[in-house]
Amino acid sequence: MLAICVCSFTTENIWFDSWLRQKSHHRLPSFVPEPLGGAWVLALASLGAAIVLSVSCLVFIVRDKGFPVRKKVLATIAVLLAMVVSGVWFSATGGTSLFAQSGPSRKHHTVTLRWTPSTTNNVRYNVYRGRIAGEHPDKLNTMPLDQPTYIDTTSGNGSIYFYVVRAADSSGRESPDSNEVTVSIPK
Repeated sequence: MLAICVCSFTTENIWFDSWLRQKSHHRLPSFVPEPLGGAWVLALASLGAAIVLSVSCLVFIVRDKGFPVRKKVLATIAVLLAMVVSGVWFSATGGTSLFAQSGPSRKHHTVTLRWTPSTTNNVRYNVYRGRIAGEHPDKLNTMPLDQPTYIDTTSGNGSIYFYVVRAADSSGRESPDSNEVTVSIPK
């Protein structure tokens, strides 16, 4: 049961959350913790504890001679699946940057985006970013932008990002995505 909870949490964070936010035009809050933030570390610790507990329980289940073989196989598959999707969650939410090389020779890169302003009056802009082409779950600006330019200071070295801009009217309704721009950040 614990392995199923781990699979549900990670699946929601990786795939369902970004799909739901895109369908709601980012009106719903994200339940994915900020990469390497306090909630992220707590989620990682909880996932790690759940995996260790699941593996420990699996060892007892496998050694129990009275437990049906079919249930042993299903439990093993559930625990292995939980371990795999937890690894995918770790990678997808920025955990791999914990192991990135750091030091004085490491440069921090920014991305400057500029676009042609809308011809409609009283239009502001929102900038979105994603790591997969066609998916832009991360809204980068907290308030709509007045000018057709944005500097992304949160880009990670060695990453590839896909950016789009949406025009927003005074009531907050957004246009469809602009043309997508792909940016590769040097290491």
